[in-house]
Amino acid sequence: MKRIIAASALVAFAAFATFPAVAATTTTTTTKTVVAKAPVKAAPVKVAAATTPAKPVVLSFKLIDANHDGKISSDELKKYFPKLTKDEFAKADADKSGFLNKAELAAFVKSQQPPKAPMATMTKAK
Repeated sequence: MKRIIAASALVAFAAFATFPAVAATTTTTTTKTVVAKAPVKAAPVKVAAATTPAKPVVLSFKLIDANHDGKISSDELKKYFPKLTKDEFAKADADKSGFLNKAELAAFVKSQQPPKAPMATMTKAK
Protein backbone atom coordinates (compact mmCIF):
# COMPACT_ATOMS: atom_id res chain seq x y z
CA MET A 1 0.00 0.00 0.00
CA LYS A 2 2.88 2.34 0.84
CA ARG A 3 4.41 1.67 -2.59
CA ILE A 4 1.18 2.64 -4.35
CA ILE A 5 0.94 5.87 -2.34
CA ALA A 6 4.62 6.64 -2.98
CA ALA A 7 4.21 5.98 -6.71
CA SER A 8 1.06 8.13 -6.87
CA ALA A 9 2.83 10.94 -5.06
CA LEU A 10 5.76 10.71 -7.48
CA VAL A 11 3.44 10.88 -10.50
CA ALA A 12 1.57 13.84 -9.01
CA PHE A 13 4.82 15.65 -8.28
CA ALA A 14 6.04 15.08 -11.85
CA ALA A 15 2.76 16.43 -13.23
CA PHE A 16 2.93 19.57 -11.10
CA ALA A 17 6.62 20.04 -11.86
CA THR A 18 5.96 20.14 -15.61
CA PHE A 19 2.90 22.42 -15.35
CA PRO A 20 4.86 25.73 -15.42
CA ALA A 21 6.63 24.61 -18.60
CA VAL A 22 3.32 23.77 -20.26
CA ALA A 23 1.69 26.98 -19.03
CA ALA A 24 4.56 29.04 -20.45
CA THR A 25 3.86 27.75 -23.98
CA THR A 26 0.22 28.88 -24.11
CA THR A 27 -0.64 31.97 -26.13
CA THR A 28 -1.66 34.99 -24.11
CA THR A 29 -3.21 38.31 -24.97
CA THR A 30 -4.21 39.84 -21.64
CA THR A 31 -2.55 40.15 -18.27
CA LYS A 32 -3.87 40.51 -14.74
CA THR A 33 -2.16 42.07 -11.76
CA VAL A 34 -2.31 39.88 -8.70
CA VAL A 35 -1.52 41.36 -5.29
CA ALA A 36 -0.74 39.14 -2.31
CA LYS A 37 -3.34 39.47 0.46
CA ALA A 38 -0.96 38.32 3.17
CA PRO A 39 0.70 40.99 5.35
CA VAL A 40 3.98 40.31 3.55
CA LYS A 41 5.22 43.34 1.64
CA ALA A 42 5.75 42.22 -1.91
CA ALA A 43 5.67 43.85 -5.29
CA PRO A 44 2.63 43.13 -7.49
CA VAL A 45 3.14 40.15 -9.77
CA LYS A 46 1.79 40.07 -13.31
CA VAL A 47 0.18 36.75 -14.22
CA ALA A 48 -0.67 35.96 -17.81
CA ALA A 49 -4.30 34.99 -18.43
CA ALA A 50 -4.65 32.03 -20.79
CA THR A 51 -6.79 32.56 -23.86
CA THR A 52 -8.25 30.09 -26.29
CA PRO A 53 -7.01 30.15 -29.87
CA ALA A 54 -9.35 31.55 -32.51
CA LYS A 55 -11.51 29.04 -34.35
CA PRO A 56 -10.76 28.66 -38.05
CA VAL A 57 -13.19 30.31 -40.45
CA VAL A 58 -15.13 27.91 -42.65
CA LEU A 59 -15.47 29.44 -46.09
CA SER A 60 -18.80 29.14 -47.80
CA PHE A 61 -20.29 30.61 -50.94
CA LYS A 62 -22.70 32.65 -48.84
CA LEU A 63 -19.86 34.09 -46.73
CA ILE A 64 -17.70 35.09 -49.70
CA ASP A 65 -20.64 36.54 -51.70
CA ALA A 66 -20.65 39.86 -49.82
CA ASN A 67 -23.35 41.58 -51.88
CA HIS A 68 -25.54 38.42 -52.06
CA ASP A 69 -26.03 38.58 -55.82
CA GLY A 70 -25.49 34.84 -56.27
CA LYS A 71 -22.08 35.15 -57.90
CA ILE A 72 -18.56 35.89 -56.68
CA SER A 73 -16.48 38.63 -58.22
CA SER A 74 -12.71 38.84 -58.20
CA ASP A 75 -12.81 41.55 -55.51
CA GLU A 76 -15.03 39.44 -53.24
CA LEU A 77 -12.71 36.45 -53.59
CA LYS A 78 -9.60 38.57 -53.02
CA LYS A 79 -10.78 39.35 -49.47
CA TYR A 80 -10.26 35.68 -48.56
CA PHE A 81 -7.42 34.90 -50.99
CA PRO A 82 -5.30 38.09 -50.98
CA LYS A 83 -2.61 36.64 -53.28
CA LEU A 84 -5.17 35.86 -56.00
CA THR A 85 -4.07 37.02 -59.44
CA LYS A 86 -6.24 37.89 -62.42
CA ASP A 87 -4.91 34.84 -64.27
CA GLU A 88 -5.85 32.51 -61.39
CA PHE A 89 -9.35 33.99 -61.26
CA ALA A 90 -9.73 33.65 -65.05
CA LYS A 91 -8.60 30.01 -64.82
CA ALA A 92 -11.18 29.33 -62.06
CA ASP A 93 -13.92 31.04 -64.12
CA ALA A 94 -14.66 28.05 -66.37
CA ASP A 95 -17.65 29.61 -68.19
CA LYS A 96 -15.80 32.93 -68.69
CA SER A 97 -18.68 34.96 -67.20
CA GLY A 98 -16.39 37.15 -65.12
CA PHE A 99 -17.82 35.67 -61.91
CA LEU A 100 -17.61 32.36 -60.05
CA ASN A 101 -20.64 30.20 -59.39
CA LYS A 102 -20.81 27.56 -56.63
CA ALA A 103 -19.22 24.78 -58.69
CA GLU A 104 -16.39 27.01 -59.90
CA LEU A 105 -15.73 28.24 -56.35
CA ALA A 106 -15.63 24.65 -55.04
CA ALA A 107 -13.11 23.68 -57.73
CA PHE A 108 -11.00 26.76 -56.98
CA VAL A 109 -10.92 26.14 -53.22
CA LYS A 110 -10.05 22.48 -53.79
CA SER A 111 -7.16 23.51 -56.03
CA GLN A 112 -5.80 25.77 -53.26
CA GLN A 113 -5.49 22.94 -50.72
CA PRO A 114 -2.17 21.10 -50.51
CA PRO A 115 -2.16 17.60 -52.01
CA LYS A 116 -2.51 14.69 -49.61
CA ALA A 117 0.44 12.35 -49.21
CA PRO A 118 -0.10 8.82 -50.50
CA MET A 119 -0.51 6.13 -47.85
CA ALA A 120 2.76 4.43 -48.83
CA THR A 121 4.81 7.40 -47.61
CA MET A 122 2.90 7.63 -44.36
CA THR A 123 3.79 4.12 -43.15
CA LYS A 124 7.10 3.27 -41.51
CA ALA A 125 9.73 1.58 -43.62
CA LYS A 126 10.99 -1.69 -42.18
